[in-house]
Amino acid sequence: VADLDIDAWSSRFHAGELEIVCPLAGEHQVENARLAGIALSLLGAGPAGIARTRWPGRLERVRTSPDIVLDGAHNPAGARALASYLTRFHAGRRVLMIFGVMRDKSVEEIAGVLFPHVHQLILTAPEQPRAFRPEALARLAAHPNQRIAPNLRAALAWPIDCDFLLITGSLYLVGEARLLFVQ
Repeated sequence: VADLDIDAWSSRFHAGELEIVCPLAGEHQVENARLAGIALSLLGAGPAGIARTRWPGRLERVRTSPDIVLDGAHNPAGARALASYLTRFHAGRRVLMIFGVMRDKSVEEIAGVLFPHVHQLILTAPEQPRAFRPEALARLAAHPNQRIAPNLRAALAWPIDCDFLLITGSLYLVGEARLLFVQ
């Protein structure tokens, strides 16, 4: 990768002779786009299509003022990528995270990676029978400024006082948020 120009929402760079424009947020997407560009080149196609890529629910900004972002960081690798993104592009901002996850996930590890990066935390549960209950989440991974909401709508009903609202944890929770914000 050469001539990297990256911001919170996209990147532009060169991979050899290829100029690649990637509209996906996150530093980890640079490597993904680089590999896709090389593969496309080997197949005789150019990387122009990468610029039209969309990935709903993966660092997807659905509103501004404040920025509202959805990300299905439902495993430790996704949580690490999200934490890296928050550190690089949103350090110093007041981040409010609405977090809900399934019981069969590595909840303690995900929480340990993500929660230190947020100013406020609202623990909730996706509308799924396998959801980890927010009361149990609160006992498992305490945060100094956390609240509990029974569901996403209740979490969003509280006044939002932040620079950056992040809804994350479960892809089910992100799907519920997309229904509210995108559709």
